[in-house]
Amino acid sequence: MYKNILVTTDGSEFAERGLIHGFDVAKAMGSKVTVVTVTAPYSVSGLPGGWTDSPALIERFEQEWKEYADNTLARALVLANEAGLEIHTRHVVAPHPAAAIIETARELQNDLIVMASHGRRGLKGMLLGSQTYEVVTRSSIPVLVVR
Repeated sequence: MYKNILVTTDGSEFAERGLIHGFDVAKAMGSKVTVVTVTAPYSVSGLPGGWTDSPALIERFEQEWKEYADNTLARALVLANEAGLEIHTRHVVAPHPAAAIIETARELQNDLIVMASHGRRGLKGMLLGSQTYEVVTRSSIPVLVVR
């Protein structure tokens, strides 16, 4: 049924549950899997008087996020190996994670997106927002939400 699955991760414990479940689905269906993590780009602070952040600060910011993404995807590779599954990984730098996930799924021609959800409800869920909710409501590709 699903031949090409995109599984998302942000490195959290909740996301790891999504990885494991996504890997189980892929293994049962013989699907290809790509794991994606999205990090934010550097945003210039534009201080009054024309002051901006130093190139060293920008480089450190970008390097720290790259290391975080590398570690997140390395953990996904370990879990995939434990599941006996070969995966591809992708790090996307974008200001809006949900949009980046949807665009990546379109680009890779995925037929399923697997994401974890913290399961927040009510006012707390609305105030905190949810990348999962945004993907579910905007994606034309089926989305499997793991809690």
